[in-house]
Amino acid sequence: MSPEKTVLTTSTENYHLQIANSHAVLRLEPPIGRAAWGDIERVGNELISNVNEQKSRAWLIDLSGLEYMGSALVALVVRLWKAVQTGGGKVVVVCGHGMPEEVLRLAGLDKVWTITTTYEEGLKKLGVSGGSTASAGDRTMFIPALLGLLLAVAGGIVLGMMLGGQNLDRRIVMGGVVGGGGLAVLIGLFALIRGRAWGRALGGIAVAAGIAVAVFGFLKLR
Repeated sequence: MSPEKTVLTTSTENYHLQIANSHAVLRLEPPIGRAAWGDIERVGNELISNVNEQKSRAWLIDLSGLEYMGSALVALVVRLWKAVQTGGGKVVVVCGHGMPEEVLRLAGLDKVWTITTTYEEGLKKLGVSGGSTASAGDRTMFIPALLGLLLAVAGGIVLGMMLGGQNLDRRIVMGGVVGGGGLAVLIGLFALIRGRAWGRALGGIAVAAGIAVAVFGFLKLR
């Protein structure tokens, strides 16, 4: 299936939803795992409304980013599955290798639902190519992660030049190295929280590199 234009995008602290004409991708974010039952029920009502209003009949529900999955979240996914099924649709659930996989297995839902380990495999199960919908948004997280890493590397290069005897203004170098390292940490954290796969991994590297450059630069140049 060729890539489609997204017709609806909704992003909140608790979930990210992208809908195209033929399918929808819902990614539940880590904060919803710590939300109260009433808040999870409210999110469920919002999502059920989207299921009923949109034409998409194939839904990919991505749970791989969750750090915790209690009974309220299981109930939410069950509600979504039933709503999609009522409309004659299909649901594929992505679990990764974390807690969601274990929770759904213990609940016996792995025998009822189509469950995959990776996002790309989930799209294939829906008959959707990996180049469409939410994958485009995930790729954008790779860009800030790379930018953060480059900032940290640049700071390290300037610091190395200073320590190597280059005639550079110490205060300017310290400001640039510490500021650049701090900015790398912030950008990396954004990619680490919001990204997936390579974007998240690169974000983690940017955070570690930014902290190392900022702390080392401060200690050496103060």
